[in-house]
Amino acid sequence: MNAELRQPASIPEPSEYSVPWTVFDIWLGVGMLALIDALAFIITLQSSRRVEFAQSAGIILFELAYLLPVLLIFAWKRIHWKHLGFRKFEWDVMGLGCGLLMGGYAIILLHNLVLLGLGIDTQGEAILRLIEMLESPAWFFLVAVVFAPFVEEIFFRGFLFQGFRQKYGWVRAVLLSSVIFAVAHLDPASLIPTFILGLVIAYLFHRSNSIWPGIILHFLINGFSLCAVFASTRLPAL
Repeated sequence: MNAELRQPASIPEPSEYSVPWTVFDIWLGVGMLALIDALAFIITLQSSRRVEFAQSAGIILFELAYLLPVLLIFAWKRIHWKHLGFRKFEWDVMGLGCGLLMGGYAIILLHNLVLLGLGIDTQGEAILRLIEMLESPAWFFLVAVVFAPFVEEIFFRGFLFQGFRQKYGWVRAVLLSSVIFAVAHLDPASLIPTFILGLVIAYLFHRSNSIWPGIILHFLINGFSLCAVFASTRLPAL
C-alpha cells in the first residue's frame, strides 16, 4: 500500500492551535499574577482601604497590571499581539455561549442557596455592601464593565488557555485556566461561580478560536450583574 494512502496513527491538532510561547512562560506569568494579587490583597486588607481603592483611579492601574506578565513575556520573546486571538468568529457561537451560561447559572443559583442556608454571604451580597459604601461607584463600574472583560480575557483565555491547550489539550486547558481564573479573584464565596463562568468562556474560545466571544460575554455578565446590584441599592423594594 502506498504511503500516501495510509491512515495516520494520530491526527495532530490544527496549526491554528499553536502559539509561540511555552508552558514555562505560562507558569511564569501565573507567578507574576500571584504577586500582583498578593499586593492587591495587602492594599485592601482593611475595609476602609478597600472602599478607598474601589472608588479611585488606582483600581484601573491594578486591573491593567494583569497585562504586565503578558507584555513582559511578549516583549522578551518578540511575540505579536495577534496571537492572543483577536480574529473573526461565527456569531452562532454566542448562542452556544448563552445556552451554556443559562445552565451554568442554574448551578450558581444552587450554590448561592447553599451559602445562604449556611449563613455565608454570596458574592452579590459582598458587592452590594461595597457599592453602598462607595461615595461614587464610577471607577468601580468602569473597571468591572469596560476594563476587566478585555484585560482578563487577554490574560486568562488569550494567554493562559491557549498555552495550556497547546501543551495539555483543550479539556485540561479549560479546567486549568478556569481554576486559576477563579482563584485570582481572591473571593472564596465566588470561587465556584467564577470557575463555572471560566469554563463557559474558555470553551467558547476553543470553539471559535477567537477572544471576542469571551470579551462580549464577559462584558454582558459584568454589566447586567452590576446594574442589577446598583438598582437594588436605589430601589430597596427589589
